[in-house]
Amino acid sequence: MIRWLLPLLCLLLVVPARASDWRDTLTSPQPGKFAPFRPQKAVYRFGWGAITAAQATFDFSKAHGEYQLDMNTQTTGFVRTLWKMDSQHIATCNATTLRPIRLQQTEVYKSETQTTKTEFSPEGARRTTQVTPSKEPPDKEHKFKCPNVFDLLSALLFVRSQPLQQGDKYRMVVFPSKAGYLADIEVLGREKLKVPAGNYNAIKCQLRLQGITKHMELEPHRKFKRAFAWVSDDRDRVLLKIEAEIFVGSVWTELQSVEFTP
Repeated sequence: MIRWLLPLLCLLLVVPARASDWRDTLTSPQPGKFAPFRPQKAVYRFGWGAITAAQATFDFSKAHGEYQLDMNTQTTGFVRTLWKMDSQHIATCNATTLRPIRLQQTEVYKSETQTTKTEFSPEGARRTTQVTPSKEPPDKEHKFKCPNVFDLLSALLFVRSQPLQQGDKYRMVVFPSKAGYLADIEVLGREKLKVPAGNYNAIKCQLRLQGITKHMELEPHRKFKRAFAWVSDDRDRVLLKIEAEIFVGSVWTELQSVEFTP
């Protein structure tokens, strides 16, 4: 009896472990049926506590069946005297499926420039990073093998396309530029919100992140605790504001202006 009971017990323990794999809990990547996204140019201000630290221009466009985000960011004011940084992030995704295609991010600091290139496929993401000047050998290609991964642009458009009813939850894998994370998003409700761009009816969401190891295991994010995001409750669902709790305190992003383009 012991001879067959022990293998059976092992089987019962192993099967539930596979069934509870976090990849089995991901939200379907099928886009929702919300109104199509309109190209736009938006300006955002970034800060830490009461200090304004940076400004960014988000240029969303559509051409040849693809959405493209051209984001330019730079530190400003007193912060720039301490830490000079200019960056450009260009990303494209399929306008129908909202699947990411590629991204390139260039970060220019006082003493070096970092250029990251990522290509997306149904199997995951392939990324290289080049630092100049550098005495190190060129960076090898890094592969992140996980189906249905999103980048920032496609993740934003995908969530925007969903019903976003109070209590709705979405779980997705996001690869912003250099690493993959598991993102859990929950719709908390509707409220009024005032930002420099104006007064809005807004949808409030909560975001939590977990790191993903090279063995596809989850681990706590060492620098990120949680964030809240607001999008306009209208046919455009423009990103209005983000408040995040990270290892250095509270950081925020607010919409300064938005202009819809043909």
